[in-house]
Amino acid sequence: MAINSIGNGAFGNNFLFNNTATNNKKQDSISRLWSGYVSSQNNTANVLSGLTEINTNVRSLLSSYDDAKSEFNAEFDENMEALSKSAAKVKDYNFKLADKDAAITKTDTTDEKTGKVTTTTTYSKELQSALDTVKDLVKDYNSSVKFFNDNSSVSKRVERMATTFSDTTYRSSLYESVGLKTASDGSIEIDEDKLAKAIVNDPDKVSRVLGKEGLAGKAESHVSFANSQKDRLFPSAQKMFGNQLNTAAIYTGSAFGKITTLNNTGNLFNMMF
Repeated sequence: MAINSIGNGAFGNNFLFNNTATNNKKQDSISRLWSGYVSSQNNTANVLSGLTEINTNVRSLLSSYDDAKSEFNAEFDENMEALSKSAAKVKDYNFKLADKDAAITKTDTTDEKTGKVTTTTTYSKELQSALDTVKDLVKDYNSSVKFFNDNSSVSKRVERMATTFSDTTYRSSLYESVGLKTASDGSIEIDEDKLAKAIVNDPDKVSRVLGKEGLAGKAESHVSFANSQKDRLFPSAQKMFGNQLNTAAIYTGSAFGKITTLNNTGNLFNMMF
């Protein structure tokens, strides 16, 4: 710093001042001013270091926020798209089989040593296709239920969405009549044997319970509602971090301007010598 070398010469060797009382007073006054300035510069450097750290932490925090929001939205889109497609297939699916008598085949096999009889159930290609279509819907519905339940603490809107998707519990007895068991969180488990028999024996009922007036229709409605809320499900950084972000903004905003002004003042002081 320019003032350091000049200050040492000027103040240490009395080069700028003679030994009169007036000059001594001036020298003491300037020395005190210089001492105060050096102290303020040290404090300023410390403050700037702290503010730089805060600014770095804020940038890191906001970067993590952006990553989390992107991951949330990507998973949201993936779940809603998959559920929308599987629901559309079941909604208008024709569960009536062309040959229901050959839809289910049971074969008994007896172990020669133990005499134990094992029964193997085989479904026709037509029935298996119907079962797989329902399985896809249930799998995608369960995936969406899990997504909203796992993220329910993110915001009140996500929590309400989890409640919306859990409404299968209100129709549990109806779903169970065709082989679908509901859990308390809204997820569904398939009793394949019961569902297969329901498709063979009462396809019209299966269509009502699982089609556009049933599970598939409900799923489509939930997806539509979720998509309408998408931009408001994940909270803004302001809402998520609240006062902490405000405080950081104060210290990394106007404070930097004030510190810069102080530095500029010091630089002008240096130029005086």
